[in-house]
Amino acid sequence: MNEIMKFIEELKKNKDLIKYLTIFDLKTNIARTYLGIIWWILDPLLYMAIFYLLVHVILGRGGPDYPVVLFTALIPLKWTTACLVDATSAISGKGRIIKQIYVPKIVFVIVRLLVNTVKFSIGAIIMLLFLAVYGVEIQTTYFYFPLIILAHGFVLLPVMILFAHIGVYLKDIKNMMQYIARMLYYLSPVLFTLDSIPENLAKYFYLNPLTTFIETYRNILLYGAAPLWINLFVIIACGMILLVIALRLLFKYENQYAKVM
Repeated sequence: MNEIMKFIEELKKNKDLIKYLTIFDLKTNIARTYLGIIWWILDPLLYMAIFYLLVHVILGRGGPDYPVVLFTALIPLKWTTACLVDATSAISGKGRIIKQIYVPKIVFVIVRLLVNTVKFSIGAIIMLLFLAVYGVEIQTTYFYFPLIILAHGFVLLPVMILFAHIGVYLKDIKNMMQYIARMLYYLSPVLFTLDSIPENLAKYFYLNPLTTFIETYRNILLYGAAPLWINLFVIIACGMILLVIALRLLFKYENQYAKVM
């Protein structure tokens, strides 16, 4: 577990740098558009509207509660795909900085996670407001929401580290991730619910960890049901193992990244 201890030490030593880079990145994103932060509010609404129009209106699928079922899956999925796509260039995209000064490479990955988490938080607020307007009653299970977000982010981190490492050596991975992200739409219960497909097929969707998170978000936000604790504990345990492996890989090769780039 030396990797975990080193990881924690790097976070402590570089917390100010992480904070600065995160705020700088967010401000830069805002400055690049005319609408600024308003776009972060419109984005999840437009995102849902497109899928709702396609699936519910044009194809005639889903029931009367389809908008909330769709929204509670799309927002977490968007967060996941944004983190994974950004991770592929988290280190390779900082080549000029890395060649000039030493910065722990884990900093760049953490910044990408935090930036996308801020955007996700705004989308999550919009989602909760939408549920309230739609008439979904506030459940006591809402208190699980921050905890599930924390678990989701923890599981995303090691995968992001691995993609960031691979991105240094394989330049095309970001283009590949665009297609992998699209596959997640079909390998996760986003446009449908698991009870709408055969049971013998539905169980295979749980091989995708995102399925557990989506079903948990729907449970606590829509149905007042408990999270899928057993599934979550298994995924978090696997995430811890993957984090150790990913950190070991990162710390072993981070001094070689400048030469490769």
